[in-house]
Amino acid sequence: MTDAYVNILVDPGAVTAAANEIGDLDAVSTVHVVTGEYDVVAQLELDDSDDLPRVVADEIHGVAGVVDTVTNVAFEP
Repeated sequence: MTDAYVNILVDPGAVTAAANEIGDLDAVSTVHVVTGEYDVVAQLELDDSDDLPRVVADEIHGVAGVVDTVTNVAFEP
């Protein structure tokens, strides 16, 4: 299993709708609207790490209002 956190920049006025749509994606386990440099943070849980580029590039960037993302993959210490 691969966990990743995606920090998402969204167009003003589209944050709530984008967060709701992102939260409905199969790979997303949690989604939060946050303050700071990014607008939304989504936690992904993937059975196969090879799915990560597709989920971020196609599914998350396919959501209306998404402008940019930064992805951080989590590793066990």
